[in-house]
Amino acid sequence: MIQLDRLKICNWIQPCVCCEQTTSLALLCDYCMPTCLDFAEQEINLLTYPNIQRMVNLAQCDGLSAVSWYRPPMSHWIQSVKFHHSRAHLCALNVLAHHLWRRFDRESAFPVDIICCLPLHQHRLIQRGYNQVEQIWRGLPLNPTILTRNRKTRAQSALSKAQRKLNLRNAFSAKPTVAGKNILLLEDVITTGATMDAAAKACKASGANAVWAMSIGLTPFDA
Repeated sequence: MIQLDRLKICNWIQPCVCCEQTTSLALLCDYCMPTCLDFAEQEINLLTYPNIQRMVNLAQCDGLSAVSWYRPPMSHWIQSVKFHHSRAHLCALNVLAHHLWRRFDRESAFPVDIICCLPLHQHRLIQRGYNQVEQIWRGLPLNPTILTRNRKTRAQSALSKAQRKLNLRNAFSAKPTVAGKNILLLEDVITTGATMDAAAKACKASGANAVWAMSIGLTPFDA
């Protein structure tokens, strides 16, 4: 398995982003940290659960791991990082990403060769100025060059499940260097799974052996 570097998280005396009590644990105190880990007691591969398999369209993925359901305060933190550059919430998400990485390393038998965040289209990257997924998962040995977003797509949030799938047709391409490799794809939030599955499909079309999806948030059934 690839050697996973320890995340470069922020450590200083600051209020916990959940309860506002003083903490030195990178903005999440010992009490609040476990409340953010919805899947801590589940199998590391969430696709082993039929209800989650039905919920997300990840036919091209061989595994799925996530920190939490996409719910407050997690949903607020991700939106705050994405649209308002919140460093405090970014640090808190880094801590949770780190926790999931350590657990994945302990419990998963998936031999990771390449790690990649889902890319933005160049137009959206220029418009936003950064890819929030890369910021949330910073400190990992990322390879940002294997996957390309070929065209600008409509915002997924406004589309139905069927429209999302159509919107992402041929949206990604992967380099031939993924051939025979086990790929770990990172995201901030997985809703229907259409974006992640399209990226995984591109990897497998270029010969990838297997693809595992990993995300901070997973949108609940009733969202």
